[in-house]
Amino acid sequence: MGALKGLAEAKHKAKETRPTQDLIDIRHIQIQHDLPALERLEKYLQDIQKPYQFLCGNVTVYIRFLEDGNDLSMQLKRYFSSYNH
Repeated sequence: MGALKGLAEAKHKAKETRPTQDLIDIRHIQIQHDLPALERLEKYLQDIQKPYQFLCGNVTVYIRFLEDGNDLSMQLKRYFSSYNH
């Protein structure tokens, strides 16, 4: 559950950028489908390290959400709980 709690802190730090060489390439993240949804989410958050800023190949991805919309935590929970393989 620690990684989920870290999402709120990550959201506040989202505006702080990391040097590109320190970012994780999302193409190298593997979702372990045999884990329960919450554990898959926790593992993903551990692996990606900074969910609001990561790489996809040579492209730096920054994720932002509307203040009055769902945040990343809600979106990820929805995704991982609906992904039943």
